[in-house]
Amino acid sequence: MNINQALVLTIAVVAAAPLWAAQDGPATGKNLGNVVGGDFKKAHAVIEKKCTVCHSDKRIDAALSSGKDMAKIQQEMERRGAKLNAGEREVLGIYWKQQNPLKK
Repeated sequence: MNINQALVLTIAVVAAAPLWAAQDGPATGKNLGNVVGGDFKKAHAVIEKKCTVCHSDKRIDAALSSGKDMAKIQQEMERRGAKLNAGEREVLGIYWKQQNPLKK
């Protein structure tokens, strides 16, 4: 490998590092309302209990990663029969905003 190739590779890795780190989304957030302890454990518990009954968490992760409007998807899932109480809606609403601030 010559010096130019090494330089290009180094620049590519340095430029991509923040993108790799952002893929998992934040494990914590601010202004979380009912999300206890400043983390997303409660949101993940709601997703595990209510959402993965019909489909995998990978499908939810894919929608988040592609920038889909998760609040809109949640409304559609509730229309189709998902049962969420007010606290669960609040937790998920905050989680969707924290995970996906630039919705498509």
